[in-house]
Amino acid sequence: MERDEHLIEGELPLARGGQLRIVDGRGLLIHVWQGSLWITQERDVRDIVLAAGDSFRLDRNGVALAKAWDDTVLSLAAPHAVDVGRLPPHGT
Repeated sequence: MERDEHLIEGELPLARGGQLRIVDGRGLLIHVWQGSLWITQERDVRDIVLAAGDSFRLDRNGVALAKAWDDTVLSLAAPHAVDVGRLPPHGT
């Protein structure tokens, strides 16, 4: 993970097949600590696959979906401070 990032969620576990939906997350950095993750973004034909140690920064707004291919642990960070009070609790 990059040095000057503002940590939003330091250790987010996703069970195999678990999903994370991010709306308008442009600039958000996703880092995989363990497992593997598939990411797709609205209006993007690419499939992004991350393994442990890999990171990807969302490069557009809209809906981004991330799905765990294995039991996965990831973190979320932003290049600027984010009001984490607006983020939904785990499991919602």
